[in-house]
Amino acid sequence: MWKFDIKTYNNFHPIAAANARFDKQLSYSGITRAELFSELSELFLEGVNAGQYAPCLIHRHYCLNEGERMVTSSNSTRPSRDRSLNIVAERWLKTGEEFEYRFTDNPASLAPPPSIAFMARFKSIVEENGIDVLGVCYAPTPSELAPGFVYSETVGQGDREQVLNIVHQSSLQGEKTYQTSWVPTLNPQDQSFTMSCTHNCVGCLDNQDDIGQNFEIQRGAKFESF
Repeated sequence: MWKFDIKTYNNFHPIAAANARFDKQLSYSGITRAELFSELSELFLEGVNAGQYAPCLIHRHYCLNEGERMVTSSNSTRPSRDRSLNIVAERWLKTGEEFEYRFTDNPASLAPPPSIAFMARFKSIVEENGIDVLGVCYAPTPSELAPGFVYSETVGQGDREQVLNIVHQSSLQGEKTYQTSWVPTLNPQDQSFTMSCTHNCVGCLDNQDDIGQNFEIQRGAKFESF
C-alpha cells in the first residue's frame, strides 16, 4: 500500500461537495447508487473479504499541516503527528494510498489492509462507472454496531476535531446528514445485494471556499470537474 500524502489529502472535497460530486458522477454514468453498490457488493462479500471492508466517500473536514495525519482514537478524530506503531491505516484510496488512520491497542487484531488484487478490482469497477470519490475503509464489526445503529460524526470541541457517537438510525434526519460509508449484505432469498449506511456526517463544517481544486480527474471519465 502507498503511504500517506498530505497534498492529496488537503485537495479532497469537503463533505457536501464530495456528496454532490458523487451524485453528479452517477448521473453522468446513468446509474444509481443502488446499482453501483450492487456491483461493488459482490467484491466486498467475496471469500476472505466478507465483513472486512466497506466502500467510503472520500472527503475531508479540515486541512492538515505538514507532518499531520487524521487519526481516530476512541471516539475522537483529529490531526496527529504521532508515529506510533499502534496507529494504523483504516481508509485507502482506490490506488491503495492510505489517507486516514486509527489508534489501536492491538494492531494484530485488525484485518490486514485490502490486498493488491482486491484494490485492483475495486479500482476497475469505480473507474468503469466514472466515480473518483469512493475509497475503501474497514467495516465495523457486529460487536461495534448493533442492528439498527450507526455512527454519527459531528464537530468536536478540540482543534480540527470530529467526534463519533453511536446512535439509532431513526434519529438521523435533515439535509445536513451525509452518508459516508456502507456495508454490503446478501439477501439469501433472491441472492440480491444491498448496501446499508453505517457512518454519517451530521451538521459538519463544510467550507466551500477551500474546496480542493486539484482532485484527480480520471482519464476518459464521463464527467467534468466542478
